[in-house]
Amino acid sequence: MLSAHRNADGSFYLVGHPGLLKILWTIPETLRSIIHDPISNAAATIRLFPISYTDPAAQAEHTRLLGDDLKHRQLGKVAIFEEIVCSCNPDSGKIQIPEIRFDPFLAVLTDLRLVLAEELGIESDDWENLLDEEELEDPRVHLLNLIGGIQQLLLEATGMVDVDLHPDDLK
Repeated sequence: MLSAHRNADGSFYLVGHPGLLKILWTIPETLRSIIHDPISNAAATIRLFPISYTDPAAQAEHTRLLGDDLKHRQLGKVAIFEEIVCSCNPDSGKIQIPEIRFDPFLAVLTDLRLVLAEELGIESDDWENLLDEEELEDPRVHLLNLIGGIQQLLLEATGMVDVDLHPDDLK
């Protein structure tokens, strides 16, 4: 079971079984490998850096002008995320997220979900209904659901989102 709450100082705590939370320590390297090797990770790269123009020449110019800045921004979010998880004891079962770093932390979780969705071929909101039993047992599906559950808990902890999750939703 996982939970999240906001402290009086504005920081957030994500609390849960250390085995579940340790998964978060793998995210920075996963995203960095995609960012640093876009050729080998073409589909995931397009999810992280969507095509802005249908005209190939315009897209090439866009990439030439902004490509490095977009990569640096993406790597900056990953560095913040990594700093947060590495500042916590992975066996403690809790991660403290400073208020000022909440948005980049959440954004990195979204980036991983985009990458997983691409790997799994997810293209619609009702994707779970389209998978057979074997596909539903894919560890990436479980990871996708776990990351989505973590995001939901953190968003609820802000007080701006009010949705009840059932424990089965986090499996």
